[in-house]
Amino acid sequence: MTARGRLTNRRFRTFLAEFKRIMDAYSEQAAARTPTQIDWVKYEREYADRVRYLAQELDGLVEEASRPLLVETPRLGRPRKLRLRERVTSLLVKSLFQQSNRRMSGLMTLFHSFDGVKVGYKTIERAYSDELVRLILHNILILTLKRRRLSQVDVDLTGDGTGYSLTISKHYRSDGAKRDAMGFVYAFNLMDLATHLYVCYGSGLNSEREAFLKAMRMLEAVKARTGLRVKSVRLDKYYSLQSTLNLFEDETVLYILPRSNTTINGPPRWQGILRMMMSNPINYIKEYYKRELSESGFSADKRTLGWRVWQKRDDRIDTAVGCIATLHNMLRIGYH
Repeated sequence: MTARGRLTNRRFRTFLAEFKRIMDAYSEQAAARTPTQIDWVKYEREYADRVRYLAQELDGLVEEASRPLLVETPRLGRPRKLRLRERVTSLLVKSLFQQSNRRMSGLMTLFHSFDGVKVGYKTIERAYSDELVRLILHNILILTLKRRRLSQVDVDLTGDGTGYSLTISKHYRSDGAKRDAMGFVYAFNLMDLATHLYVCYGSGLNSEREAFLKAMRMLEAVKARTGLRVKSVRLDKYYSLQSTLNLFEDETVLYILPRSNTTINGPPRWQGILRMMMSNPINYIKEYYKRELSESGFSADKRTLGWRVWQKRDDRIDTAVGCIATLHNMLRIGYH
């Protein structure tokens, strides 16, 4: 299949039928090559190495991320029981060990970072609403990228969304009977293919697209602070829209799967993607399927950090998702 000659909708529809057969065959071959069992001995050894490194670097990372902030002590009101760095550390440790607020408040005396600290569970819960805590989490993510030299470089990214269960319930009425449905929060992350680090993240209670747009806003902030340039990005069929092009630089190559109703009508950049797909479909599919690393990253996060978010308020849910993404990077910067 070639993209030479005049590109028409008729030619593209003919190509799509062949492209689907090629993609199905590639998927079957890829599934046959994928190990069906996890090497748990290797997994446990790698996890132990990562946690060991995190234990050594946690305080230093939090302190370095806090250093640029000028925090004034309020003159009025009751003084906080936890300093800013302690609030950040408590949330990260809590997420790592998947503890409730009550259990975490009791276990804090076991960690040297909280020497002499005695707080109740509400103190920890309120930290999820702290704007400075969220800012430090963002700073830590920037630091992890810089430690793996992801600054002033071109990066190849892959993006995907997932969901975490919430403990809050939503009430519905059906045939006069009330039933409860578990809440759900969407998360979207963009991952660097070379290092498997998250470059940005977002969350949303209404849709995956809400999380995606938040992640894209964060990507702009990360690029501004690091000089990072996005060379290519892989997104699933949900984002196979011409409007997606506007969220990335003109130089960024997008690997997306066409929908059944996709047409060639659009700007030259859109037609360029379709021509690239048609000129070498095998190579295009290989590049696109690197997106599976995003799914592997989410799977590892949920095995390590759990699949449920326990916070109830919107802002606190967003912070909890941010803790997961930040820990993902912190657990990988010291492991090669």
